[in-house]
Amino acid sequence: MLTDFVVQLFDDQPRRETAVYMLLNGKKTLSVLFAALQHGQLQWLQLYPTLAREDFQAAVAQLIQAGALRQADKGLVLADPAAQARAAVKVPLPVHYQPWMGLAGFEQRFLLAVQAVSEASYHEARYRPAVRDWGVQQAIRRWYRQAARADFPGELTAAFAALPAPAADRLASRLIGHDFVGSAQPLDLAGQLQKLDDLAQLVTLIAAHPEWPALTSLWGGRVQLLSPSNYRACQLIEQGQTRAQVASQLRLKASTVNEHLLAATIFGWQPPVAALYSPALLAAFAGVNGQEQDYQKLLAALPGAEFFHVRLFQILNLQGRWPHA
Repeated sequence: MLTDFVVQLFDDQPRRETAVYMLLNGKKTLSVLFAALQHGQLQWLQLYPTLAREDFQAAVAQLIQAGALRQADKGLVLADPAAQARAAVKVPLPVHYQPWMGLAGFEQRFLLAVQAVSEASYHEARYRPAVRDWGVQQAIRRWYRQAARADFPGELTAAFAALPAPAADRLASRLIGHDFVGSAQPLDLAGQLQKLDDLAQLVTLIAAHPEWPALTSLWGGRVQLLSPSNYRACQLIEQGQTRAQVASQLRLKASTVNEHLLAATIFGWQPPVAALYSPALLAAFAGVNGQEQDYQKLLAALPGAEFFHVRLFQILNLQGRWPHA
């Protein structure tokens, strides 16, 4: 079943298997993020953080042996689109999942919160917690004290009513409460991905309903995908500082500042292009092939350009945000 999952992460453009694995595992290096952007897979960041590398490599080897993938000069390419289509039916990828949702932590808090509120409604203080993690238990104790006056059952009822019925039923089957244990069975990989998608739909609803304070505080809000220094570097650039000045003020290497700005752009930050390129360099970029993926060719065609300028151009061009005018 793992091969059915893995084959869906490749296409007709060469893809390094290491970059695919690191994306699933949640590694946010610039090369991993840029490759994910190129292949339209940024959504899958940290989709499968518990996947063992040896299992992933074994699945790739099986796919190569079966002829579903083949080795090209710069990575693996999909050799059998029909095999990928069959795999998508057997192990559908989650449609609603986004890395900023923080689903792994939310799932644990959600399960224990439902149990705690259910037991409290029956004045039961002695029960086996559905989640044994001490940190999660402490988080729910704090949440319960803060949200005690909120209408958590009412909010949860409203959220489940707004969910598609199959997703609501699947989520409910995994809950534990007073004298109630859900009927859910152990999940295979397809079931685990379906569970992620169901949780993602619930989080999407919570994010859209700030009038649900108990659920909102239980979720905790969007997970920040970049570091504080990354956000600070972007702020300083927006305030008119140069990259060199940002590096000096934040005590970072120049290469680290560049990576901060490029990663933030991949995640949607709008850089002040006119401040980061000289007029002559902007004019030079107007004459290059925007579809060129080889940064070395672009560097050779643009004397005076740095890798930073080329990669930023590639990112914004892929996103349709490069200012062609």
